Amino acid sequence: MSNRYGQTIIWGPLSAPALFTGERQSYSYRDGVTKQNITGAAGDNIAQVLHSRKAAIQFTAKITSGSTDFLDISDGCAITVDGVSGGQVLVSRAVETWRLMQPKTASISATHYPDMPSTNTAAAAATLSVFTPAQDGIGIVFPAGLLTYSTHGLTHAEGIVHELTIEQILQLTDDEPSPDGKLLGAQGHAYERMIRLLLLATGDALAPTDVLTIGGAPGHASDYRITDCEQTLEDSRGKMFAISASWIPPYTD
Repeated sequence: MSNRYGQTIIWGPLSAPALFTGERQSYSYRDGVTKQNITGAAGDNIAQVLHSRKAAIQFTAKITSGSTDFLDISDGCAITVDGVSGGQVLVSRAVETWRLMQPKTASISATHYPDMPSTNTAAAAATLSVFTPAQDGIGIVFPAGLLTYSTHGLTHAEGIVHELTIEQILQLTDDEPSPDGKLLGAQGHAYERMIRLLLLATGDALAPTDVLTIGGAPGHASDYRITDCEQTLEDSRGKMFAISASWIPPYTD
């Protein structure tokens, strides 16, 4: 039970809008415009133009057993956000992160275009179940099965998984402003998924262009091609592999 005493303030993120189901960690809405200073012949500022208004939205939450509605932005990226009205909100980044001995987290980055008409509302698909892998048998979470914890259930042939990040990225290219300085459109394009994987090495190093295979990972973590693999040796620590990999839609064609 959580109760508020004394002065009246908003405490914690519980009242923040949730962009997917989970235990809210943080939410921010940063509204702003582009500033353009106009100089005169003497080089001094004679006027200031404020145009192209838009807002950056960030949301992060811990993953729970109810987190079955995480966003897939491969076919559309428009979403609705409680308390944000007018225009359109477009998602450009969706990230899942597993870390050794920490709860799994996920985050969303989006942009609110308050002046954009709703002529195309191709929506992000709230369909990804990110309560993965199953927590059966982990034996250290009580009550069991309520959250995804640590990297239990994630496996790789060449090492022990210490961290895994799956990142969806969609490029948002804004239209040129209208004559009255409003952003009326944007193009969502160049969808890509990227993986960053940190392993405590028990086998051999991987190589660029190899297919990355991670046991226990969700379906949208398959068929990636490795783009970078770094081996590190440090004092008082085991040998580590840091691997980066990429997936684009043509890989499934």
